[in-house]
Amino acid sequence: MPKKIDKEKEQKFIDFYCEGETAGNATQSAIKAGWENNKSIRFQARYLKNKYKEEIRKKQEERISSISGPAITVLQQLLHSEQDAVKLNTAKLILELGNFSSQTINVNVDKTKDKSDAELIAELKTLMETAPDLAEGVPLVVVDKQESKSKH
Repeated sequence: MPKKIDKEKEQKFIDFYCEGETAGNATQSAIKAGWENNKSIRFQARYLKNKYKEEIRKKQEERISSISGPAITVLQQLLHSEQDAVKLNTAKLILELGNFSSQTINVNVDKTKDKSDAELIAELKTLMETAPDLAEGVPLVVVDKQESKSKH
């Protein structure tokens, strides 16, 4: 006699596979959902994972979508940190996530004018506002003009 499909148990498997302490572990998710821990549990778990791969993918996408708003808010807050290293690392992460990591803009800084970081940042913001072709948030490479001149 063929085994009866237990939809409730299979839904529990999907839930356990997508969240909680067994997330990503098909065998442990199957056990937690109610399947017997025996020699065939790995095969059963693999079967369930393949059978419900679309439902699992959709559930994981929904989960990520539900937390993306707060995650973006945290990143925006970190961009206004007092620590330059935090701002820089956050900006790099945002740019990598936006696929901007392959683009680079070279900015030459003339240190003879002794501008403060705040003045340089303000100047950069002005340049970015006035240059519409300049992609917002593209990584910057700072080149010391005095070092460049001494190498020539």
